[in-house]
Amino acid sequence: MSEMRFIKPIDGDCLTNVAGKYSAEKNTLTVTVRVAAPAGKRITICDVPAGYVDGEYRAKVKLDGYRNTLQVLDAETGEKVTAVVYWLPKATGGFRFSVDDNIWFLQDITANKDTYTSIFDNPYLALYREMHEKYGIKVHLNIFYETPKNGGFNLTQMTDKFKDEWRRNADWLHLSFHANSEYPDRPYIATSYGTMRRDHDKVIAEIRRFAGEEVLLPETTVHWGESTREGIRALRAAGMRYFAGYLTLTGSNTPSVSYYLTPDKIENADHYGIWKDHSEDVIYTKIDLVLNTRKPEEITKILEEAYATHPEKGFWEVMIHEQYFYPDYGHYLPDFKERLEAGFSFAKRHNLTPTFLTPVFAEEDGMRK
Repeated sequence: MSEMRFIKPIDGDCLTNVAGKYSAEKNTLTVTVRVAAPAGKRITICDVPAGYVDGEYRAKVKLDGYRNTLQVLDAETGEKVTAVVYWLPKATGGFRFSVDDNIWFLQDITANKDTYTSIFDNPYLALYREMHEKYGIKVHLNIFYETPKNGGFNLTQMTDKFKDEWRRNADWLHLSFHANSEYPDRPYIATSYGTMRRDHDKVIAEIRRFAGEEVLLPETTVHWGESTREGIRALRAAGMRYFAGYLTLTGSNTPSVSYYLTPDKIENADHYGIWKDHSEDVIYTKIDLVLNTRKPEEITKILEEAYATHPEKGFWEVMIHEQYFYPDYGHYLPDFKERLEAGFSFAKRHNLTPTFLTPVFAEEDGMRK
């Protein structure tokens, strides 16, 4: 194994314009590449002689396109190590909002299809439309296939009466696969390829039927943010490409809501917030805060502190869960709306642009917008 290794950025890191010095005139991003290697070496990084600072080698390197191969060379031994990193100008100043565990609002729309004249007669969707109109927020809803609540409901029962309206609002309102149902917890932590593909396909087929292809994009948060590699391979084969998660470690250094990622990859993801796993050809993004876990004033404090301490991170995400919206839920949050506004006000203060994940990569990664 080589004694040389990348410290930052590492293989698969996705950088925005704030990760270095951006030149609009030259269309380049100059970043400081940091490499670990024994002292006393003659190291070059992308043909630039590296200086030895604080026990590591550093050099400034220009990125000039989407895909960039970084090469470290030991001039004495000829040993080389490489890493591929990505420059995402479109991600700069991006802000993504998603919601997990959704299905009850679809049950309500179906139950009231004869009296509702719009999907926004549903109070839950009406709130998101209000947030969209006030803050420009784009809303990504991750959907269950079924729920036992109120006598039981599954997506095959969902009315297609409002299909045209879903399509008309697809510029800001999207639906995607989440899981078969809320329980059991962590349903995909040991999943097979077949189970994941089956559950995904059931949900997506019904979304296409009642809301149209226009509301779909190849991005989601899998329920509990956990999956085996086989499960992610099943989703990748189905066309999914981008996966959001907490990408965090517990006090015992155990990955949490982080799919199959190892602690070192999870810690690294905190730098830039977006990381590509070349082995599976998928991209992971870090959710910065779960709004139902903090009060409005705490949301503001946490996000502002994170923004101040992560100057190289240019893409931000928050999320919430559907069930906390409802007064008959055991953990109902009467300040659900205020929590949303605390998160969205953070984005507005910092001039962040609401977006989905896919458009951030669309042109460079060959994906549709």
